[in-house]
Amino acid sequence: MTWTRVLAVVGVTVMGTACAHTATGPSVLVLPGSGKSHDQFQVEDARCRQRAATELQATTDGTVSSQGRYDMVYMQCMYAAGNQVPVPGSGWRSTVTDAPAATRPPNVPQPPAGTPPPPPPTR
Repeated sequence: MTWTRVLAVVGVTVMGTACAHTATGPSVLVLPGSGKSHDQFQVEDARCRQRAATELQATTDGTVSSQGRYDMVYMQCMYAAGNQVPVPGSGWRSTVTDAPAATRPPNVPQPPAGTPPPPPPTR
């Protein structure tokens, strides 16, 4: 191989790895739940960031980006702790102030009663 090809291969490799990044924090805004102090929110935020980072290290790459997986785990954790998380198309959702079913648009049917069907078989 000539030096030009070696440099080209090294350059492409370096540029390819520069594009890949690991999430270092959430890319979503989460607000404290009703009646939470700033200190309590900070403790929950730190705990959920740690949980999301741990989950990210434990899972393999899939169809969702590492930032997307981090954000999902972080928002689930913060929501479970009673904080407000963004819900696409409907503003904010909190475990304390969930919207009642009466605010559902009239053209959206109620889910069927009973046990949901089992998940499809895996290949």
